[in-house]
Amino acid sequence: MSKTAPANVAIPADKIDETFKNYIDLASAARGGKVVTVTDEWFADAKNLLTPKPPISIPGKFVPSGAWYDGWETRRHNPHYDWCVIQLGYAGKVAGFEVDTAFFTGNHAPYVSVEGLKESASGMNLDRKHEDWAAVEWTPILSKVPLEPSQRHGFKLENVTNDYYTHIRFCIYPDGGVARLRVMGTVHQVVPENKHEIYDMAAAVAGSIVTDFSDAHYGHPSNMLLPGRGHDMSDGWETKRSRTPGHIDHATIKLGQPGYITSIEVDTAHYKGNPPKAVTVAGFEIHSDIPILLLDQVPVGPHRQHFFDVKADLTDRHIATVKVIMIPDGGIKRVRIWGAAQLPAVQPLNSLLGVRQELPDEHTWHVKHH
Repeated sequence: MSKTAPANVAIPADKIDETFKNYIDLASAARGGKVVTVTDEWFADAKNLLTPKPPISIPGKFVPSGAWYDGWETRRHNPHYDWCVIQLGYAGKVAGFEVDTAFFTGNHAPYVSVEGLKESASGMNLDRKHEDWAAVEWTPILSKVPLEPSQRHGFKLENVTNDYYTHIRFCIYPDGGVARLRVMGTVHQVVPENKHEIYDMAAAVAGSIVTDFSDAHYGHPSNMLLPGRGHDMSDGWETKRSRTPGHIDHATIKLGQPGYITSIEVDTAHYKGNPPKAVTVAGFEIHSDIPILLLDQVPVGPHRQHFFDVKADLTDRHIATVKVIMIPDGGIKRVRIWGAAQLPAVQPLNSLLGVRQELPDEHTWHVKHH
């Protein structure tokens, strides 16, 4: 690489989650991240790098290419290095990386580096061939760093990048395997130009992030900020069962920009035997820890969207953070916080606000077939 990558600091495995708690994984397949080209993936596909779930191991499982691995693994004896290009799910500024070599013991990649394609260059033809990607003028983001076998590695840049990136090139030296790659950063916010236009203020693409939560045993609360209705219980927020009377679970969402909330959608899609009994949503104004009850213990049912209007006397409160509370526990697929940056709030044409998007089994899932 002709240019110099910014300085970085190695983060111990037990500090990675805390270090990057205010950032999201821009490359996650759940957010639309995908591999667009790769030099080699003989033993295991590079797309596994972007799987949201932690890597797993199935000892004794073999496929035609060799032992099965949950990650990306290339052939031996590369005289140079292997690389893959990843289109980020959301363009964003990069704060650092997590590189996990879980279960790669005698075959992990000894070194890795990361380069990026700036947003300003994204107007170029991206439907290009492998050799065209090789000719791209990449910008170094993470210098060549060493990896240990079967271990989480964190690398935090001393400063978040000034530029937004749409693609990254992940290089392994000289070959081998990596289980997961997380590109931690901040989303280039996509919000309406019209400040009065109502939109989903909690959407990840609008820059919202989960900053705190009580439990994520079966699914992380950041899934609530994703688009669509998902595909099964794995892509929502689900907590373990509680046994203590009065128990609640909670997750705090920092909105991408403060605004005025008009209505809230709570979707329990795919949670058929395990939705919460009720949901409370509290809002907080900037620099205030006094909760404003936007929804107060509203009952919710299984496998459906629920729409709630915020009381008129609360829609003029300038909300920066919301806290979603499940009573007592369970699963929520999505939460939509509908509002506008400025009042009066106006609903645009073709908005999904209040629109029911029925799943194929929405009316038949509870009918048992024998």
